[in-house]
Amino acid sequence: MRMMLSRLLRGRFSLKVYIFIIGVIIICGYLLPHYKFYPIAPVTIAPVLAQSRITKHLSKLVTVVFRQFEDFENDVAESVQSFVAAYPNIPVLVLSQGTQYPPFQFSASNNTLRNVKIVSLELKLDSSPKELKPLSYISTEYTLFIPDSTRVSRRLLQQLITVATNNPSQGVAVAVGNSHITCQLVKWNFVDWTLQYRKDASKKMCDAVQGQHAVIFKTSLLQILPDPFVLPFPEALYLQTAVKNIKIQILDGKLAAGRSVLKTPIAKQKASRHIRDYRMTLYKQLGVKTVIRDDGRVQWYGCKRESQRCFPPVQGTPSYILEGRNTPPCCRRNIRRTAAHVLRALLQAGARCWLETTSLLGAVARGDLLPWAEYAEIGIHAGDLSRVSWLQRGGADNDGFIWERATKGHYYRVAYSATNRVYVLILPFNPKNGTMWPADWVMAHQREFPERHLHPLAQIQFAGRQAPAPNDARAFLDLKLGANSLERCQKIGPKLIYP
Repeated sequence: MRMMLSRLLRGRFSLKVYIFIIGVIIICGYLLPHYKFYPIAPVTIAPVLAQSRITKHLSKLVTVVFRQFEDFENDVAESVQSFVAAYPNIPVLVLSQGTQYPPFQFSASNNTLRNVKIVSLELKLDSSPKELKPLSYISTEYTLFIPDSTRVSRRLLQQLITVATNNPSQGVAVAVGNSHITCQLVKWNFVDWTLQYRKDASKKMCDAVQGQHAVIFKTSLLQILPDPFVLPFPEALYLQTAVKNIKIQILDGKLAAGRSVLKTPIAKQKASRHIRDYRMTLYKQLGVKTVIRDDGRVQWYGCKRESQRCFPPVQGTPSYILEGRNTPPCCRRNIRRTAAHVLRALLQAGARCWLETTSLLGAVARGDLLPWAEYAEIGIHAGDLSRVSWLQRGGADNDGFIWERATKGHYYRVAYSATNRVYVLILPFNPKNGTMWPADWVMAHQREFPERHLHPLAQIQFAGRQAPAPNDARAFLDLKLGANSLERCQKIGPKLIYP
C-alpha cells in the first residue's frame, strides 16, 4: 500500500491509471452529497423481532378470561381466536356455568389453541376442589377479563398492560365497541341491608364500571376476594373489590366489537332473565334487600306480602340483631304499612289509642320506627276494645291484614298478611285509681303509667304521618325504660330492649 502511494506521488503510473483515479474521484464527489452519515448508534431490533419480544412478554404476563356470555348465543370462539391470532402463546381461559352447548366452533388448528382452556364450573361428584376454582388455572401476574364479542387491539392492549403495571393496586377498564361506560361509586351498608350506586362524572377512580368493557387486575388482588368469578359478572366482582377498596381506572380508547349477538327480542329477554336470576341469587347470599340505583330508583329484593318475612321467629333477641344488623328495610316498610292501617282503623272506630314504648321511642328519636324494631306497639284503652269490630271477630280484613288475639295474654296482634307475619301489637290498658295498668298481659319493657299522660293525647310525627302519642313523651319513656332513655337508646341501640 505504501509502494502504491509512493509511485502515485512520484508520477510513475500510466496515463490510464491516472484517468481511472480521476474518474473515481469525480463520481464520488457527485454521489456523496446525496447521502447522510450518522454516528455509530446501538444496534436496533427489526420491527418483527421487537413485536415478537413484546408478544412473548405479554403471553407470560397476562391470562385472558372470558366469563360473561350466553351459552345459547355468543361470539366467544371468534373473540378467542382474535387474541390467539395476535398472541399465539397467551393463555386464554373460558369459564362456563356448565358443559357448553352448543359447543364453541373454533376454526383454528389444535396447535394454535393449545393455550386455550374451557372450564366448566358445574359441580360434579368426581370433581376435585382445584377444578372448581378458576384461579388455579391462572399462573400469570395479571388477569384480563374480556366480554363476549370483542376483538383485540395490540396498541390498546399494550397501553392497558402498561397502565396496569404502573398501578398494581387498581383495576384498569377500557370500553368495547360503541358502548358508553359509566363510572360508579358503590356503598354497601351491611347494617341496613342496602346497596347504593352513584355516578362519578370525573371517571378518575371508580368502584364499579357499567357498560360493555374489558378490565384487568393483578391476579394477587383477585386472590383476596371471596369469589371473583361469581355471576352476574362483572357486577358481583365490583361489589367485592369495592368492599376491599380496590379502585378502577377508565382508560381512553376502545377495543373493537365483534359479531353482534342477542339481536332478537326473545334472545334479549332470555339473557335479561338470566342476569335477573343471577342477581337475585347473589343478593340473597349477601343479604341485599334494597338497591338504590345511580338514577335514584329504589329496587326491593326482600320480602313482600306474598312471601315470608326476612327473619325467623324471635326467641329472645331477633336474629338480625345478633348479626349486627338492623331490621331488614323491607320488613320495616311492611311494619310501617301495618301500623298505618291499624291506627287508621282504631281512630275511625273512635278508640282511644297511642304509640306505645318502642314505637314512641322511635317517633321521638327519628320520627319513624326504630331501625332495629321487631314490631310496632300501639296502646289502646281497654274500654274501647268493643268499638273495633276486627278486634272482636278477628281474621283477614278487606285489605289482607290479619287480626288475631294472642293465645297467651289479653292483647292483640295484626299481621301484614297470612304469609308475611311482621306485625303490630295492640296492647290494652285498664284505668284504675289514676293509673293505666296492662290488661292481663306481661311484657318485659312494659309497665303501668299515670293516666295523666293520656289527658290530653298529643300528636307526633311517625312513619310519614301524624300519630297520637302520650303527652310529655320524654317523661313517659323514662318511666317505661328508665332515666335518660332517649340518650341511652342513641348510645347503646337495641341493648336498651335486648340486653
